[in-house]
Formats: sequence, structure tokens, C-alpha cells
Amino acid sequence: MSTEVNTETPPYDVIERKNGYEIRRYHAQIWAQCTYEVPLNTDFTSGREYGFSPLFGYISGNNNAHMKIAMTVPVITQETIMDRSIRRKMSFIMSPSNFKSLNQLPMTSDRSVRLFEQSNLPPLACIAFNMTTTTVRNAAKEQELRQAATRDGILLSPNESDVMYLTYNRPDTMPQYRRNEICIPIIGRR
Repeated sequence: MSTEVNTETPPYDVIERKNGYEIRRYHAQIWAQCTYEVPLNTDFTSGREYGFSPLFGYISGNNNAHMKIAMTVPVITQETIMDRSIRRKMSFIMSPSNFKSLNQLPMTSDRSVRLFEQSNLPPLACIAFNMTTTTVRNAAKEQELRQAATRDGILLSPNESDVMYLTYNRPDTMPQYRRNEICIPIIGRR
């Protein structure tokens, strides 16, 4: 089984390689995003279809031009813990080699999908890991990244909604071959 990802990924520059993580600056991107809610204590692996299905529908032709758009990776998920639920935002990055501006993309036919430009992304501290992205594993890797950044004098955003969970593989990929990352915006240095 190949561990290669044969799908377009967005370009970025590695600013620094650190012990256990790296600092990146991503180029401008166009995102298709779906926001949905799941009950509190829902594991990260559950409920993903509520975001994935509308986004996959959009790139599969559920748009005003019935245009099929190539899938890219990673799929980005962000979470915000609410009083009674978890609000998740799942995003697909539109092919950077094919789309440079919003007006090149067809309008979505699904009101739950919104398109927008991400042109001023801050530098991100990113840690990579394999296996399945569960709530427990994500929390442990996020803590590892935060501790390493603190050790190196790098200040990361404390906002939970700024944490980005990046997944690169199909759901049927064996866990040991999966590529996942957690990226957190850098807000300063000590």
C-alpha cells in the first residue's frame, strides 16, 4: 500500500524547522467551508459527514455550473466548544493551480457551503502525526505542539477556534499510513 498522497496540496513555505514541528507560511487560498454542530462530548471522528457531504457535493457538481472540481488535501477542521454543542467548521481548499480568485469558481447550490479567500494567513506552527484523528489524540498532539513552541519562545494563539486539524487521507487508509497535522497561528515571540 502506498503512503503517498496523490492529490494536490496547497503551497507553503517552511520558515523554520524546529524539534518536532515546523513553522509555515501558506500562500493565498480559496476555501469552501461548511459549519455544523455536534453534541458535546462527540469524538472528533464522529459527525464529520455533516461537513464533508455538502463540501464533497459542491466539488462533485452541486453548483450553478454543474462543474466538477478536483479534490485537494488537506481537509481542514476547526472546533469551538459551545454551551451545549461543538461547532465545527470543515473546509476544502480549492485547487490553487486552477483557481486564483473567487470569480473563477461556480456558485454553490447548497446554502450551507460558503466560499471565501484566505489571503492573510499568519505563520503557523504545525506538528505532524499518523493514526486516526480522535479527540484524545488531537488534544495530546496539540499539547505537545504548545509545549514545544513555549520551549522555543513562540507564542501560539490561545483561541481553541484557531486550531486547525488537517487530514490528508481517505477514510479507508490504514491508520499507520495516515498523515495528519495540527496547525496553530503564531501570535508572537518571547
